[in-house]
Amino acid sequence: MRYNKWVTAGVAGSIGIFFANLTSQVLFFRVGNDVLFQSEQQSDKLIAVMTQMEPLPVMETDPGLYMFISLLIGALHGGVFAYIRDSLPENTIKSGLAYGGILWALMALYFEFHAPFNMFGEPLPLLGLELFFWVIVVSVEGVVISTLYDRFGGPV
Repeated sequence: MRYNKWVTAGVAGSIGIFFANLTSQVLFFRVGNDVLFQSEQQSDKLIAVMTQMEPLPVMETDPGLYMFISLLIGALHGGVFAYIRDSLPENTIKSGLAYGGILWALMALYFEFHAPFNMFGEPLPLLGLELFFWVIVVSVEGVVISTLYDRFGGPV
């Protein structure tokens, strides 16, 4: 069954970003925790912002609000995907990976440059690790969005 492509895109994007958030929690705060937040290599300023300075990040103080806003952003990501879907590869997985690459180039690169590197003094090797983690996170998001959109909302 096919549904309205914009509604499908919004729902797919929200689900996609939900899985991206789960993936980022595992990568950044489980797999990479010791290197990114516990090592002497890391900037003291970044560690203080994440764990000590008030107000603490919203994802720590109000996870419900953080997730609600993330889902709205995900819906927008889904809408952008629907808008550019015809410009992406026809294959669902390839289109999801291509969209993940677009998200990485337009979102992760700027964020990592602007906040961790520019504002918090994160060292380049740790920035590189985070950018690698972001490749995985946005690839998950892109593939989930593409899979759901192609299955339920794309052209027949």
